Amino acid sequence: MLVSVNDLTIFMDVQFSLRQQDAAEFVLEGLQGELEAYLRRPVEPTEFEEEYRIESQFTGIPMSTFLSNGLHSDSFQQDYPAATATSHSMPPHTLYLRNTPVISVEEINIRNSMSASTTVLVEEQDYIVRRFGVDVFNTAADDLITVKYHAGLNGSSLPVFKLMILRAATREMQNMHDDVVGVKDLNPRNVAVAEVGFTDRELLAVKKFKRVRVA
Repeated sequence: MLVSVNDLTIFMDVQFSLRQQDAAEFVLEGLQGELEAYLRRPVEPTEFEEEYRIESQFTGIPMSTFLSNGLHSDSFQQDYPAATATSHSMPPHTLYLRNTPVISVEEINIRNSMSASTTVLVEEQDYIVRRFGVDVFNTAADDLITVKYHAGLNGSSLPVFKLMILRAATREMQNMHDDVVGVKDLNPRNVAVAEVGFTDRELLAVKKFKRVRVA
C-alpha cells in the first residue's frame, strides 16, 4: 500500500490501539482501492496476467502472389509445404492491455490453435513493448496469447496520492472514534459528521492521471 498505518499515526499524531490499527488498515486498503477505481489504473506497480485470443477474421496478402520469388503458383505448391504456401504478410497484432501504463513484460506465451503447442516469445524479436500494450509478431488466427506483465503508476513518487489517502483516512478514523465514544457514553454524537471518502476537490487534483476510455 502507498500509505501504512504508521504513516497515518504520524499524520494524525495519535497512538492507535491494536483494534484501531486493524481498522486503520481496512480503511487504508479501501481508500487506495477507491482511488484506483476512480483513476481506472493501479497507483503502484502491480503484476497482472491476461489472455487474448487472436481474431480469425482478417485480410492478409498471400505470399504466393506478387510477393513470391518468381515461382508460378502450381510449382509453388509442389516445392513448399502447405504452411509456407498459405503464409501471409501481416502487420504486428497489437494487444491493448487492461492495466496501464505498462512497466515491463515478464513473459508472453502463444498457444497455437492447430497444434496445441506453446511457444515462449522473445522480446524485441517476437514482440515489442509499448506504453499501453504490446505488438506481437508471427501470430496466427485463433492463437491464445498469455501475457504476464507489471503495470501501474509510480504512486510513491507522486506525493499527492499519499496526501489524499491520509486526509481521507483521517476523516474516516475520526468518524469511527466519535461513534465509539458516543456508544460508550450512551449519548448521541454532538459533532458534525466528517465527509467520508474523497472530496470532489481532491479528485479534481488527480483527474489528469485518470485513464480515459474512448468509445
